Amino acid sequence: MKLKILYLLLLFPIYIYATTWGESEVADPILKGEICKVQEPMSFGGYIYAWPSKYDQVFWPLTDENGIWFCEKSGFIAFIGDFKNLNSNEIDKIKKYLKNNPPKKRDIKTKLLLLENIYALRDTNKRFKNHLLRVLARWYQNLGDYEKANALRKMALIDIKKQLEGKLDELNQLEYLYLAANYSRQLGDQNASDIYFNKLNQSIDAIQKEEVKDFAEYLKKFMNDTKFIKNGGAIDPKVPK
Repeated sequence: MKLKILYLLLLFPIYIYATTWGESEVADPILKGEICKVQEPMSFGGYIYAWPSKYDQVFWPLTDENGIWFCEKSGFIAFIGDFKNLNSNEIDKIKKYLKNNPPKKRDIKTKLLLLENIYALRDTNKRFKNHLLRVLARWYQNLGDYEKANALRKMALIDIKKQLEGKLDELNQLEYLYLAANYSRQLGDQNASDIYFNKLNQSIDAIQKEEVKDFAEYLKKFMNDTKFIKNGGAIDPKVPK
């Protein structure tokens, strides 16, 4: 049901191009009894899925600094809403890390590095790890560090290729084929990009699940942009009008 609602949002966006935030508080998972001041989304629309981060298949609020929650006292950091369900082993490792590496700055580059290092200490699955690489790639691109962004995309692509060799559910298969086409072209392998793009079209034609058809319709709105992606630099293509 959640997937159905999500992809209906993608197909029928609300045309009010604004996002708003409101202040909130959450419990610090590292320092018992401490509270972290954070921001939570107040309003947004399906248009967020049409923004350029779609080429990495990562989306607001993770592309907004407010979507990265940070605790001033402990130094703990995570994506919005991901402060719960840490096990004791994770907490112990993170406490030790933060004791030995207390963040001395509060700028976004410091937060991104801290985010990467803290998540390396958490028990996350392969899909999350790949998503993290892509979110970080988008962030570094936005900051103008194309070398770092594309190094992260290369890491993500290596994993995506491995995953595509195995059995994936239909939705994940479409997403990863789309990303493989984008990343291969952006990293200079146009032939591989064309192969993944053709496989993506074939997979779309073979879809069985209705909610995946919604996602396919979303991809079809812009997947032809892939052929305009250039090697190096920003992944966002300049699409002729």
